[in-house]
Amino acid sequence: MVSRILMHVGPSVANYGVLSSAVAPNLGFASLEFNRAMKYSLEQYREVAGADETYTPFIIPGGGTAAMESVVSFLPRDSKVLIVTNGVFGDRWEGILSRYPVKFKILRAKAGQAIPTNQIAAELREGGYDAVTLTQVETSTGVRIPVKEIASAIRPFVKLIIVDGVASIGGERMNAAQWNIDICLTASQKALGAQAGAGLLAASGSAMSMLQNPSISGYLLDLRNWAKIMQNFLSGGGGYFATPPIGTVFSLAESFRRIEIETMEARIARHKACSEAFRKGIMEMGLDIVAAEHLRSSTVTGVYVEDADIAKFLQAAMARGVEFAAGVHPEIKDRYFRVGHMGWIEPAHIIMALDAIEGALETLGRKVEKDSGKLAAKNVLEKAFSP
Repeated sequence: MVSRILMHVGPSVANYGVLSSAVAPNLGFASLEFNRAMKYSLEQYREVAGADETYTPFIIPGGGTAAMESVVSFLPRDSKVLIVTNGVFGDRWEGILSRYPVKFKILRAKAGQAIPTNQIAAELREGGYDAVTLTQVETSTGVRIPVKEIASAIRPFVKLIIVDGVASIGGERMNAAQWNIDICLTASQKALGAQAGAGLLAASGSAMSMLQNPSISGYLLDLRNWAKIMQNFLSGGGGYFATPPIGTVFSLAESFRRIEIETMEARIARHKACSEAFRKGIMEMGLDIVAAEHLRSSTVTGVYVEDADIAKFLQAAMARGVEFAAGVHPEIKDRYFRVGHMGWIEPAHIIMALDAIEGALETLGRKVEKDSGKLAAKNVLEKAFSP
């Protein structure tokens, strides 16, 4: 059996110390150990997301989509929301909000592109919106938007700025308080690199004040049911509303411990160097990147493989020990695949990924100059990680 690395778009490359921390026999949600892990994880999520102590952090069962849907807790009936989407997962807000008594409009970009800041600001200025949703990194394309720039431009025109950081937080810079973001959310298994099973949010004081409004949300994901419990954990106690993702919280605590040791600055630099090396290698092999050059993220890359059977390509890569993700964007679904280089990504993983891609291309009969991608990537990595 070929030893395999996972360079999917989440979960991605595993850290066995982090994942094995999820196995905590005979420790329940009422244990002192769990209370400590939850308190530490809540505090560290706030740190990683750049949220200060005026923000309330949440860790709830589910994942990124659960965190997204829980945001409905902040929306009064008949709220008007602008959905700014750069792909399939930005589109998910439409699926969520269509189930609730709110109004929304969608600004939708073409594959690999993003809505310009001035267009977002103009729509909010004229439209009378209560909230706007932004996706920092679009998992379906690898597009990264300039959240700081956009938030600054739109702040005067909207009450709630909501940022989906599912594919970014932990690998990209997020400064929620400094950038005046009201709600930022993510999932445990993406760039944080922990076990799957939890959605994480941080909500500003002004956002939390909106929980005083009558609720239009459901039951499990109504954050009114979780807010006091989160405060209890932050105070060193515990609480219960529904069974929390116990193993995932222990895994998150270990991930945050390692992030704290590495520092977010070093982690962001590592993600940046690995992603740049990967893309350099890809282009050296004659392949194109889905995201426009100025929009390329440090956590996800979409790669075009034109005139090829993508399913066979992915199978050939997996046979060489690397699992990538299929394309999902409907405009280009059969023309590309996706690579997750997030969480515990290291230079060696980039070289292994490029080697698998080269071999898979050869299986499909595509000529590639031997080792060209790997050599190009090594040049980038040596400069970034040399003493």
